[in-house]
Formats: sequence, structure tokens, C-alpha cells
Amino acid sequence: MVDYSQFEASTKSGIHADVNRIRQKDEIIRAVVKKRKNSAIICVCFVCMAGISLLKSWIPAVIFLLLALFFLWRAVGKFSDEYLREMYEEGLLVPGMIVKTEPLTIMAIANLVAQEGAATVNGCYCLEVKALDGAKKELYEKIPCSCFFCYEGGEYHSSFQPHPLYWGTTDQLAIEEALRQVEEDNKENSKDEWEVLKEVAQAFPDLGNGNMILLDENYVPFGKKNYMDSNYQSLS
Repeated sequence: MVDYSQFEASTKSGIHADVNRIRQKDEIIRAVVKKRKNSAIICVCFVCMAGISLLKSWIPAVIFLLLALFFLWRAVGKFSDEYLREMYEEGLLVPGMIVKTEPLTIMAIANLVAQEGAATVNGCYCLEVKALDGAKKELYEKIPCSCFFCYEGGEYHSSFQPHPLYWGTTDQLAIEEALRQVEEDNKENSKDEWEVLKEVAQAFPDLGNGNMILLDENYVPFGKKNYMDSNYQSLS
């Protein structure tokens, strides 16, 4: 089972998240909700097919019923207000930047180390968005993001997904304060991570939504993966 909670954010956004806005604007959450609704519809269809098949043979009826149960499993559950609020208030504050305006694309960088003592590995996540209300939507505009990590065991988190703070609040002062915090944290890095984001975006212009580039302790790219995958493809 994938665990998303095995870390305590060293730096948090400091915003007061607006749950209603998150439900309306967060495109990652909305995509998951849409898939669950589609699964519910498919579940009903298989139940109907099972009922019709039962009139002729019980074998296909059982198969359709099992398929219905599978899609029912995918459809159940919802995002609680508490979870959505924590995603923006308790997640790690990370640098994000608009690296492409057509389609509107944000790239964010986060340290994937999960256990103390492990060599530094950073991940650069490519996120294509349809809207980003409140932002100027200009090339290389800095977009502070909050993220939770996916942990599957070992020294590193396997992935993360950045959620732009603009999806979680309309408070521009809070977002500006979060950006100032990101700038302060960036001074402690061995290399300017804003420049790293530009370099990675230019080196991998066709990376694609939901894909990540992995960087070593010197910010040199060494791997590529989709955020859902456990393993990465070596760039060497």
C-alpha cells in the first residue's frame, strides 16, 4: 500500500487554505474525482449486464458482477475537507515555475530523500494546467507549491505532486509571503533551484504532464519516470 504521510514538512506554505476553492480549482483533485464518477457509472453498467446475463448463464453473470465490484471499489471514497486543507497547509513548500505558456506548464522541484544520511536526489515534476487564477501566467513566473510525497519504502520518496498555492487561496499576500520563504530556503542550496528548473525545462521540452526528471546531488539529471511508477528509466 502506498503511504503518503511518511514525512514532516520542514517548511510549510503558511496559508489558510480555502476548501471550496480547492474543490473548484485544483485540477489534480478534480481529475481524480472525475475518474471516480466514471467508475461509478461503469459499475452500474456491469451490474445491469450481470442481471441480463443471469437469465441465460450464471458464468458471465458472475464475471460481470466481479467487474462491477472492481469499479465500485474504484468509485468509493471522497476527499475530506481536512485532507484538502492539510494538502496545502501541512505539505512541503517547494519552488515551482511556469516553464511553458502553451500549454500552461509548471515545473516544480523537491528533495526526495526520505531517510537521513541518503545522498541527495531531487525530482522535477512537470504539471500542465488549464487555469491558474491569480497568477500572471508569464514565462518563468515563480509559483510556490505545496506537496505531499508518495513513500513506498527505502531511502527515498518515490514521487510527489505539486499543488500551486493559487489553487488553494485568493490571498495574494499569503502567496507572496510563501514565495519569500521559498527564496530564503533557496539560498541554502548549492545551486539556484530557479535556474535548475529553467535548465531542466529547456533540456526536456517534451517531458509531458505527470512525468519527472531525477537529479543527483549536483543537480545533474540521471533518470526519468512517471510519478505513478516505482522505477525510473536511466538517462545514461
